Amino acid sequence: MNLRQIEVFQAVMRAGSITAGAELLNLSQPAVSRQIERLERVSKLKLFSRVGRGLQPTPEGMAFYEEVKRAFVGLENLRHIADTISNFNTGNLRITSLPALGFGFLPRVISRFSKQYPNVDVSLQVRSAGSVRGVTATQEFDIGFLPGPASDCDERSERFARVDGVCVLPSGHPLSAKSEIAPADIAGLPFIALVKDDITRRQIEQIFENTGRELRPHIETQFAATVCNFVVSGAGVSVISPFAAADFASHGLVMRRFRPVVKIDYVMVRPSMRPQSAVARKFLSVLTEERDTAISQFEAI
Repeated sequence: MNLRQIEVFQAVMRAGSITAGAELLNLSQPAVSRQIERLERVSKLKLFSRVGRGLQPTPEGMAFYEEVKRAFVGLENLRHIADTISNFNTGNLRITSLPALGFGFLPRVISRFSKQYPNVDVSLQVRSAGSVRGVTATQEFDIGFLPGPASDCDERSERFARVDGVCVLPSGHPLSAKSEIAPADIAGLPFIALVKDDITRRQIEQIFENTGRELRPHIETQFAATVCNFVVSGAGVSVISPFAAADFASHGLVMRRFRPVVKIDYVMVRPSMRPQSAVARKFLSVLTEERDTAISQFEAI
């Protein structure tokens, strides 16, 4: 028994005759008759009785047709599911990210994506950089975001963004009148620092050492978002990623260019043991647009 025989049987039942079924399928009448005969032979059912010059379904044929209709409803559902998947209308997307991108930027991207594709379920796990590396090693994700540098990239990763660090100040701070902040401006001021092994902190320390200025770490914390909260509260100043700082602009955080430049890299990682899904590719399209918009805004600071 094969699907073509079932399709022919269904067409004959729906059309009411061999001739009408053949027209419905754009087949010859003998071809339809042969398919019906083969179906009766393999199913061991008498599906039709000849009445005059036509055919009449037997009780067995009617019972079989009811089952065929139910089966074809299932096939139509499969066709619908295939269509929605191919058009990115359904699926699952698992994203893991470091906090600098995961607290504000990625929720905005995911919100825009979800409005366009409401049937796609998205999971966002925001973790420390070390934990993100652990998750990406398990392959149980679709897209991951890590701190750079870009030299860490391999066949499954690529640079996502490179931005200049910004000096962040509390609202009303005297330095907010300047368009550009230098080490001499914040030397000796209470500085909210990232942890000692952070790449950005090491760059900042090197810049202060090269310029002979004093960096005074007053408070040390792990996440850039926490740095911003301290700055907004008036505990000090800092230099961090504009991706993190932008989330606090509405809370009174002031961003200014910092020179010499502190370069901050982000890397995007994909699973190495399975191909990228259609849903993930569509998400990357939205993500790229949002990233480019954000970077152009940072460059205007």
